[in-house]
Amino acid sequence: MKSRRWPWVLSAFVVVFLLGLSCGHLFSQNISYQTKNDVVENTPNFSSVLALQDVLRNIAKSVMPAVVSITVESEQVIPNPYADFFNDPFFRRFFGYEEQPREFRRKLQGAGSGFIVSKDGYIFSNYHVIKGAQKIIVILSDNRQFEAKVVGYDEELDFAVLKINANNLPVVAIGDSDTVQVGDFAIAIGNPFGLSGTYTFGVVSAIARRGMTGFQKFIQTDTAVNPGNSGGPLINIRGQVVGINTAIRSKTGAYEGISFAIPINTAINSASQILNKGSVERGYLGVSLGEIDATTRKMLGIENGVLIARVEKDSPAEKAGIKPRDIILKVNGKVVKKPEDVQFLIGSSAPGSSVTLEILRDGKKISVSATLVKRPSGGVAQAKPGEKEESSSAGSVEFLGGTFVSATSSQLQANGADYGVLVQSLSDESPLAEILEPGVIVMAINNEPIKNLEDFKSFVKKHGKEKSFLFVIASRGYVYYRGIER
Repeated sequence: MKSRRWPWVLSAFVVVFLLGLSCGHLFSQNISYQTKNDVVENTPNFSSVLALQDVLRNIAKSVMPAVVSITVESEQVIPNPYADFFNDPFFRRFFGYEEQPREFRRKLQGAGSGFIVSKDGYIFSNYHVIKGAQKIIVILSDNRQFEAKVVGYDEELDFAVLKINANNLPVVAIGDSDTVQVGDFAIAIGNPFGLSGTYTFGVVSAIARRGMTGFQKFIQTDTAVNPGNSGGPLINIRGQVVGINTAIRSKTGAYEGISFAIPINTAINSASQILNKGSVERGYLGVSLGEIDATTRKMLGIENGVLIARVEKDSPAEKAGIKPRDIILKVNGKVVKKPEDVQFLIGSSAPGSSVTLEILRDGKKISVSATLVKRPSGGVAQAKPGEKEESSSAGSVEFLGGTFVSATSSQLQANGADYGVLVQSLSDESPLAEILEPGVIVMAINNEPIKNLEDFKSFVKKHGKEKSFLFVIASRGYVYYRGIER
């Protein structure tokens, strides 16, 4: 039996051996991976794309060490709505309640970003990041932590300067935000949602976007900016900081394709005043400004400009010879189209500095220089409670489907006008309904002052049949040119 099994056992060993060899050969084979995409590699000028990638990498390497995360601790005071109820002597006597506190205090934490601008620890960020802070912790890219102090801030710009006690720190390179153009590359580095050192890339979508105050002219980008990015740098393709990421436009609170940055030149101007004076002072000209619409610009034969509606007494404007209804075309050589353009340029100039205005007066261009003073606080004057109004003159004037009456002193004051007549009503068919509304003040028509109802009657009698009318109107503290053509 043994002799009969031996050939079978030998055969089995041979089969197993051969199977082992074949399996070993099968599993020892390596896949030959293709590592080159010939279609892409052979693209004309592909090397320039690789060079751009190297630039973007080098921006990250050089700028990230100077970008910091900022953690803010603050306290919120919440009134106790039940304090009076439970502190009532009746409840305390019969129910034994202890006296309730009048308020509760809750600790809050916030986060943002910033960037180092000097080796000895000066940092730029946003004011809203550190507003109300009791303690500010700055975390560097190497995870070192420092407690920061607020050197100063510019609330109207939403800008703050911080300082940490450190030396030999990495710093950013500062660029020129005046050279930024639509289409430029834009890079943001910051601390979105607590993810420090986040790098995003996009382009400049618009420049000089109006902000929440007249002193904000934002750079708009499509670079991804989220909560926590505030205060971080906006960087150009040269690796220079050209802005401070400040805000987004969003319905959800997260990035939706639109973000805004403070131009770095504007921030540096504020920083200079903070470091040298301890606060920010803005220039003041002493004029009330009004916007000029497209129809009116056409009638005046101009492409841009801002109306001077009123000149304050003893102001720099009055001393320079500026008059109501002058039109500012340029400020220091820069074209202005809206009142906020003038406000920004004047406010960006220091008190005591001189500005040159190109003005259109009676169809002629003239140049006027004015020395600015410190801008006072305060808003549009309003009628005082209990102030006695002057009674309206009897009668009214009907003109182009509108009814006009004399204006009281409080109506003039509330609308920011020194004189004029009040629009009492407008018919549905009136062509004036496109440019006027009840309650506004008409100060002039076709460059003729309308100081009272008699002036208005005289104008209608002389010019009522003309084809076009250019109104100067005051409404809610603002003064405008508005024109119609029949």
